[in-house]
Amino acid sequence: MLYYLDTMIVIYAVEGNAASQQRALAHLSALEQAGHRFAISDLTRTECLVPVLGPGGGQRLSDFFRFFRGPNLRTLQPTAAMDTRASAIRSGHTFPAAPPVPPRRYGLADALHLAAAVEFGCDVFLTNDDQLADFTDITVEVLP
Repeated sequence: MLYYLDTMIVIYAVEGNAASQQRALAHLSALEQAGHRFAISDLTRTECLVPVLGPGGGQRLSDFFRFFRGPNLRTLQPTAAMDTRASAIRSGHTFPAAPPVPPRRYGLADALHLAAAVEFGCDVFLTNDDQLADFTDITVEVLP
């Protein structure tokens, strides 16, 4: 199975606090040992690198690039179909908000990540965002 890794999963695995990092690494290791593969998009890379490209980010930058070059990780390139699907996700999907606030649309980044996972045939979308759990176009797994 091909797992799309949401940005926070990558951040946790590379530089999360000790508990989050252990949780992410243990889960990814178990999935990999079971024969599963992973995918991210260029957007994932962009979101991960923003905080580490400034002064003093050298080691953190190296850690992220080491993760990105993992032998079991594929980086997906954006396509027009992905952009169109992201637009459809934003227009047609919402997540519940605390009443009396009406349901909210998915943000652009979440829609692009979900669209990439669906368009490239990923089997599971692995996230730490409970708000994405109700998305029905792909199996969404929240990091245990």
